Amino acid sequence: MTLPLLAMLAVALVLFYWAWIASPRSIQAGREQLLRAQGQASGATFFPADPRRMLGDWDGTCILFDPDARKACIVVRGESARTVDFEYFNNWQLKWTEFPGNPVFRFQHVHFLFETSDFGRPTIRVAVPSKSDGEAWNAKLSILMP
Repeated sequence: MTLPLLAMLAVALVLFYWAWIASPRSIQAGREQLLRAQGQASGATFFPADPRRMLGDWDGTCILFDPDARKACIVVRGESARTVDFEYFNNWQLKWTEFPGNPVFRFQHVHFLFETSDFGRPTIRVAVPSKSDGEAWNAKLSILMP
């Protein structure tokens, strides 16, 4: 009876280690390598990733900005990246869905919609956690790309 219990505990420990320690480390290492490669290829600095210069999150689409080089790195799900000049973005809009009857989650689906000069990808959607974060980023974008 104790042997199967010990075997199940060992399996649970291995799964816990993989899910909470090994897998996130390999994902982090992959992101670091991706950002370093993009930075070296473009002459910009995206690594280490500064959260103050990163719009969005790793689970969706995020954009990292290098104001000195005037370049942005568009990362999709932490797997693929593309570096562009600031001129790539024609315009941006902060958008959301408003639910006036819900005082706690009044503003939902808050995101930026970037219009680009790319025929293959004319718009880029980047989610933000809240309307106030979106408004703060709207001000930052106005400074970065006047």
